[in-house]
Amino acid sequence: MVAGLYFELLYFFCMKAIVLFSSIVLPFLSIEGKTQKDPFEQLYSQLQEALDKQNLKSAKKSAEVIVDLYQDHPMSSEVYFQLATLYLKEGEYEVAFEAAELYLKKDATLRFYEEAYKIKLEVAHRYSKGFKKHVAGLRVLPKWMPAQEDALEIYDEIQAAVPRSDVAAEALYAKGALQLHLEDHKAALDTFQIFLKKFAQHPLAPHAHIKIGDIYVINTKIQQNDDSFLALERLNFQRFKDNFPSDPRLRIAEGQIKSIEETLALGMFEIAAYYKRTKRHDAALLYYTQVIQTYPKSVVAHKAVNTVQYLREKHADLRDKYPVEDLEIIVDVIEELPDTIQDQADQKVH
Repeated sequence: MVAGLYFELLYFFCMKAIVLFSSIVLPFLSIEGKTQKDPFEQLYSQLQEALDKQNLKSAKKSAEVIVDLYQDHPMSSEVYFQLATLYLKEGEYEVAFEAAELYLKKDATLRFYEEAYKIKLEVAHRYSKGFKKHVAGLRVLPKWMPAQEDALEIYDEIQAAVPRSDVAAEALYAKGALQLHLEDHKAALDTFQIFLKKFAQHPLAPHAHIKIGDIYVINTKIQQNDDSFLALERLNFQRFKDNFPSDPRLRIAEGQIKSIEETLALGMFEIAAYYKRTKRHDAALLYYTQVIQTYPKSVVAHKAVNTVQYLREKHADLRDKYPVEDLEIIVDVIEELPDTIQDQADQKVH
């Protein structure tokens, strides 16, 4: 009787143990079975097949699974590079940059070394054009963070990594262009000058000469009575001409010299006009004649001639002062000046 009761209790507890085991262990085993990794070769084959078919969405999904499950696989680095390319095509610039960075860290052979920096360069270009980053770097948050400073850092990184390549040349030029866009004229001028020292014969070099001319034009407008930028631009033009004697953009550089001359002439003309308004005719005549003698082919000089003649006719004591050999100024390059320069000169002179 006691033995029967004992076996019944033993049976009861054994069944309870089996039920408990089934409720805990078997579901766990089932989960393990479901999350078993697909072989790397299978996933990699799916990735290549999707790439061959230009199915970028499927390719990106396969690549993301590979780098998630097989981070330490010898071929995972190549997948990071392919993933960076896919992200770039989708406009996901932050993760494209991160994937390129991981490729460079993981690939011992660096088979796509320069190509990875080309991806970084494209990301920097997008940032420089105003594309923004996710807040706090989280893809679930909106793209509100300005990234132009990031672009400048990426350009510097590329130059350090591949210093004599076309990628580095493009990065250096783009850095200068961005600095100019941000109105950091001094930094932009330094960058373009460094570019010309490193890549004097590069296809982008003529553009660099033109950008330097743009900076000198801007600086002259800011410091209207400083003629040092004219000498610098003439030197820049001569170097441009020496290296690219038949480049059609030389006409643009010539126009920049004339623009600077026009600005300087206008500044001198305005001083003369001030003296004329304040009845200091001797000083006014001096500055008008200096405009004619220093910048004889400027639009302003052409206008100063009439004022000089007027002052000498009206004031007898000025007739023999500050002689100019030829007041018949022929402005043979006015047509080549940008219309905006002529308009500004006309407005300010009158």
